[in-house]
Amino acid sequence: MLKRRTNLTKKDELNKYKEILSKTVTTEQLAELTQHQYAHSSLLAMTKDWNLFTEFCLSRQLCPLPATSTTVRQFIEKESQERKFSTIRRYTVTITVIHKFLSCPDPIRSTDVRLLLMSLRQEKKGDNKQADAFDLTHLQMLNKRMQHSKNKRDIRDLAIYFLMFECALKRAELRDFQTSQLLDHNPQHLHVALHHETYGLSAEATQAIEKWRDLIDISDSPYLFRSIDRHQNIAANKLNDSSIYRILRHAGERLGMKHLKFSGQSTRIGAVRELHKQGMKVREIQSFGRWHSPVMPAQYVGDTHSAETMMLRYKSFKPWK
Repeated sequence: MLKRRTNLTKKDELNKYKEILSKTVTTEQLAELTQHQYAHSSLLAMTKDWNLFTEFCLSRQLCPLPATSTTVRQFIEKESQERKFSTIRRYTVTITVIHKFLSCPDPIRSTDVRLLLMSLRQEKKGDNKQADAFDLTHLQMLNKRMQHSKNKRDIRDLAIYFLMFECALKRAELRDFQTSQLLDHNPQHLHVALHHETYGLSAEATQAIEKWRDLIDISDSPYLFRSIDRHQNIAANKLNDSSIYRILRHAGERLGMKHLKFSGQSTRIGAVRELHKQGMKVREIQSFGRWHSPVMPAQYVGDTHSAETMMLRYKSFKPWK
């Protein structure tokens, strides 16, 4: 996660950022500090994490920057009572990134903090519950319920469900999806251009997407999926990550299955399992879903042993000192 950086060395600049980061910080301020090297979604997460850490420090009259190993250890111990290990790990990465950009010693590298993290990794092993899978049955049920709806939001959301499932789209890929990526090679079956690859859509997906495309003004914005206000007016701006998350979450309610908690990964998990059911190998699914490694596809199909074995190839082990 740590990008290339130009360490801040000027005393005035260092003091300015230390003062800013010792209280509530904004995403824009963090973007400036990190020299605009991180995606907006990463900056949002880092801002939230750092503000949580500074809030903890201020409540106990501790110094957040530079933080001591004792301060970080107390913070981790408190948060570990409610948080999963992956969340704790993310907090430590954010703390490391900010300290390194400001040329401060990294408190996470201390022996007591690393021993605590090792202990929590074992204690919380398996606490990461995988998101509910959005599978083909769910998609077919939603299509049956929504395909004749005249509501613009229903029309848009059904098109999103189809596209995300049939192309195993990431949330960011859907957010930035443009109308120019739809290829009209066959009027009955649209094709989609993604990262130099072409994906064919089913007749049902084509119908759902065409119905939505007919509602939008293509000259108004390059983006296919846009926000809709309470008066059913379609805006020119693209959907943000939060809106996409809510659309997927709402799928469970539309199905009358409120116990299903769909997330941005749910359609990818469902797509992986469907492709595996059809006989595709994990490496082929990796290519289809544009993963950099086969770890996640293997995990999604239930081959946890292979996933953990492959994951070791991508791990780097830091020396203690």
